[in-house]
Amino acid sequence: MNAANARIFGLDFGDLDPMVVALDGQPVEPHRLSAPLLLGPAMRADLIVDFDYPAGTRHSLRDVFYDGLEYELTTFECQGKEVRERRLPDPAPLPPNALAEPELATAERHRIIFGGGMMGMMGRTASGSDARNEQRTGSGMMMERMGGSGMMSGGMMGWTVNGVSASGHVHDPIISAARGTTLLLDMTNETAWWHPIHLHGHSFRVLSRNGQPTQYREWQDTVLMAPEERVELAFVADNPGDWMFHCHILEHQAAGMMATIQVN
Repeated sequence: MNAANARIFGLDFGDLDPMVVALDGQPVEPHRLSAPLLLGPAMRADLIVDFDYPAGTRHSLRDVFYDGLEYELTTFECQGKEVRERRLPDPAPLPPNALAEPELATAERHRIIFGGGMMGMMGRTASGSDARNEQRTGSGMMMERMGGSGMMSGGMMGWTVNGVSASGHVHDPIISAARGTTLLLDMTNETAWWHPIHLHGHSFRVLSRNGQPTQYREWQDTVLMAPEERVELAFVADNPGDWMFHCHILEHQAAGMMATIQVN
């Protein structure tokens, strides 16, 4: 799990061959990684790794998310005798949790825009790697430039959800839905930064990224959005209450990228 308040990790397992079996506590079709595993703050992943390697071999786990700042996070070393003669078969899917399946044909659709940030300094033209490098120190570089409050002295805007920069925890809900309603959120990150968007009280299916259906339609409660990325997700609003919906980089939340989804 990523327990950092700002840092995003890109986990490169090198010659290891992990199988992903769950994301954010929800089973997913077991699959091998084809790229580094990206974990934003609050995100979790369950992996199975078969250490059927010779005794004495060392295997590196590297964080490669920030270009030019890659480093070895930890190493694994195989010791002792082999416990069996052959590699384990691929794991079977874990049993699903009891989550209501979204009814997409009757879903209530909402458009969500994440905006704001240091618009004058970064601009909308920054590439993904540039944004990753700008973001590399988490609270350090960003809060130094933003004076710790999310607002620049020259009138720079903070972070926003649908144009509103939240202050405090009491504000009108961005969505108010009757219990049992399927909500489909069509979300766009209009900033030059990455945002792990977290919903309290529910898990959701990630349906598409930039118009392309996701391969596993994974259940998650935090979805990492790249700069300029568009993501569709859906869930049944079956847990009554006022639920926070926010970026889990806590400086972004504190500077306004937070809203409430109300389930009645």
